[in-house]
Amino acid sequence: MQIYFERFKTCPPFFDKKIAKNTEMIVVIPCYDDDDVFLTLNSLQEAQRPKCTVEVIVVVNSAENTPENIVQKNRSVFEKLQQFYSEKKYFFELSPILIENVPKKFAGVGNARKVGSDEAVRHFLQIGKSNGLIAGLDCDCLVAENYFTEIEKAHKQNPDIQLFTFNFQHNFDEKRFSKQEIFACKLYEIYLRYYRIALQETGFSHCFHTIGSCFAVTALAYTKVGGMPRLQAGEDFYFLHKAAQYTKNNVIMQKIVSPAPRISERVPFGTGKAVIKIISGEKYTVYNYGLFAVLKRFFDCFTKIYDTKKVDFPLIPAEITNYFSEEKLLKIFNEVISNSKHKEQYIKRLYTKFDAFFVVQFLNSFNNSAIFPPMEINVAVENLLKTYNISAGKTLDENFRIIENLNDKLLNELYQ
Repeated sequence: MQIYFERFKTCPPFFDKKIAKNTEMIVVIPCYDDDDVFLTLNSLQEAQRPKCTVEVIVVVNSAENTPENIVQKNRSVFEKLQQFYSEKKYFFELSPILIENVPKKFAGVGNARKVGSDEAVRHFLQIGKSNGLIAGLDCDCLVAENYFTEIEKAHKQNPDIQLFTFNFQHNFDEKRFSKQEIFACKLYEIYLRYYRIALQETGFSHCFHTIGSCFAVTALAYTKVGGMPRLQAGEDFYFLHKAAQYTKNNVIMQKIVSPAPRISERVPFGTGKAVIKIISGEKYTVYNYGLFAVLKRFFDCFTKIYDTKKVDFPLIPAEITNYFSEEKLLKIFNEVISNSKHKEQYIKRLYTKFDAFFVVQFLNSFNNSAIFPPMEINVAVENLLKTYNISAGKTLDENFRIIENLNDKLLNELYQ
């Protein structure tokens, strides 16, 4: 943990205070132009208290090109957070941070998560707890009553595991969100389940949801993988898949986080962007289901190649060969074979070459393809359900429940 601060560029410490020795969980919340953070904090306050001490770090952030009205709103939010800190309004230790004028090439949710998580590492370092948990959350989320206790229980029951991802369901409260937002977000959540199930069918090694508000990682694992990337979007995806290559992941099956289905243009993709796209009337299409069958054939050939110590190209789907080239594939396989002492090590190393980033890039390469064109979400889900001899529903809500139940069943079988 100390080496992390020597090796990577980080901000100076934000706090000079004594950290409670029994602190075992620190929640990090990025906040930009958003006073809903107080709803999130109230939700945390109403949750059951864990046995350990909890700290919540809120990183109120803006960039060098942030409009002045948002800068002023951020400052107002930060002042209120400081007031609540001094009043000890919550059972947890509230630690607000304000960062401004962040260079625009770094500014964004990834940088805010990194600043807060780095500070959390410092706090755990102070009390010598490398296995302390850093939990990601967003200020548009509400948490379940058992949020802290489920995380604490999972950590105690699995002391050797350093990464935890949480099941979730978006907040479909009609008193807070419009019917359009809820409808659009249900479609998007169906897609999230569809993608994870289809990926699991391929035999891919890490099939969990990668959502910035639905994970916890030990301070040691966080530093071992180089910390949170300063990306303006997708930082959760990159970080969690990198962490999963370092340590086993344990999925908390309880739906302990409810992200908001609200419209947002703060990031180029994700819930907010998908909701905007669907509400606008644009046809909502997703990755062609047939592409996952291609990936399955590719991953299935890993063992056969190891057993024969020969890259037999007829085994490899033509779509994969066309994407890479025979020369590049040959180089990768031969290198991994020659540097692996046994099959398990060989398979693990291959999945660092053909990882989650490869999967997404490969799928995206067919976005304008006539061979495996994107499918409308309902068609894709119907094709997926046929694999399990399940009939698709006639309404959005029916399909939502069907795909949710199937996802939970398969997720539980894979990780429990």
